[in-house]
Amino acid sequence: MSIPAVNQLANMEFLLYGGRSGANMNCPSFVNNYMGASRFNAYGMNPMMNYYNPAFRGGYSGQDVFTHANDATSVNNPLKDVSQNNSQVDWSNPQFRGLSDDLNEIGDYYIKNSAPSESFVGAAVGGAAFGLINNPRMIVHPWNSIASTKAVSEMFKGIKDETSTLGKLWRGMPVKVNGEEFKGGYELLSNAYSRMHKLESLHNWKFGLFRKSIVGAKTADGKDLYTHLKGVMESALKSGDPKKIAEATEELKRATNAFTGLIPRGLRKIGLQDQLTWLRKKINPTHYEPLAEVAKNSITEAGKKTTFKQFMKHSCGIKNGIFFAGMEFLNDYVFEKKIQKAFDKDTKTGITQLGQTLVKGVGSAAGWAIGEGVGAWAGAKLGAIAGAKLGTVISPGVGTAIGAVAGLIGGSIGCWLFGKAAHAITGTDVGTLAEVEKMKSTKDGQVQLLSLTAQQAEGDKKLDPRTMKALQNVANFYGAGNK
Repeated sequence: MSIPAVNQLANMEFLLYGGRSGANMNCPSFVNNYMGASRFNAYGMNPMMNYYNPAFRGGYSGQDVFTHANDATSVNNPLKDVSQNNSQVDWSNPQFRGLSDDLNEIGDYYIKNSAPSESFVGAAVGGAAFGLINNPRMIVHPWNSIASTKAVSEMFKGIKDETSTLGKLWRGMPVKVNGEEFKGGYELLSNAYSRMHKLESLHNWKFGLFRKSIVGAKTADGKDLYTHLKGVMESALKSGDPKKIAEATEELKRATNAFTGLIPRGLRKIGLQDQLTWLRKKINPTHYEPLAEVAKNSITEAGKKTTFKQFMKHSCGIKNGIFFAGMEFLNDYVFEKKIQKAFDKDTKTGITQLGQTLVKGVGSAAGWAIGEGVGAWAGAKLGAIAGAKLGTVISPGVGTAIGAVAGLIGGSIGCWLFGKAAHAITGTDVGTLAEVEKMKSTKDGQVQLLSLTAQQAEGDKKLDPRTMKALQNVANFYGAGNK
């Protein structure tokens, strides 16, 4: 019997019998070769018959019409005779039937495949996907985003001139404006570009679920709001003054955030205004602070991220790392229940599993924090180069995109690398070992282990022949009706 066949039958019968497949031998299934006690035997009307289900018997001879060799009542059953004559051996336990090596083999395979198997590329792609989730409009409105990029890049084409103030700011070079030296221009301009891109996106067609269009909106004195805000940013960029750029960015941010879509407005209509305001203050507290003060803080923060050491020191990776450490504990306690399984065995094993989970959590947190800092620094350097070198149609959009997701990609890769290291230190989770040990000790557990391992092996193109044989042996054993 092949692994896909075992897996498909197990899943089908699990649904058919409500999870009791294999646990009740009266239920015909692949683990008992579709044999079970008949209604006659069940009610004790004829205990000598031991009918199959379905029962294909002829007369009262007890002979199976189709397969006499599978007849459990056949007198030619030496295994039955031996088991009856040796009461000291539990013949229902496959470990006395020569399957102990096979059970150990599939148990080891299950343990091996329960460990994380994400690749380097998978980690990088995961980080990039995380970045897209943070900017859903890129996915929901792809054409809108492309059109906005073309329009906004024309405003920022001044960064291509290496001798201009804007060009120096984009490349992270220190500049003097009004007698004051300023550093950290790449982050400042990147934020300005991102905010202008959102404004341009609001001026194009939108579904309107989360953000409504800005078309037709007016300022307090009756001017077109979009034209006014665009003029503010253009004027700031021409001046090259970091303070004006920071203030223009914050003004655009506050104006565009007010154009909420159907879903937020619907939530307000049903009485959730206070809750939404509370959430907004938590997510975006600067919205309620004086604009000039926020712009000043933005310049200060941007100036703190110019060197590798500063990127590492001021990266937000620590907070994100704590989140991933919490996910590690959540996985072991809630989803896979490794901690409970370890404590089910004994207290010492449970405490050991807690220690292993802690080490993995610390590794995930440290890996993300370091990786995000490195990624953000590398992204800023690469983003500045890309935005400055590529054509005006996409510049500096590509550079901004690189800088925006590089930190997340770096954090994801760092989390993956440190996760591998942590697993190498802790070894196999003792909770998983305890789980497999418990499954191998009972008949129902062995059937469960077979089903779980078959699912893992079904898509394994590099499945070891020994494991394949072990799966077939155990499947065939239970498929033989445990005779």
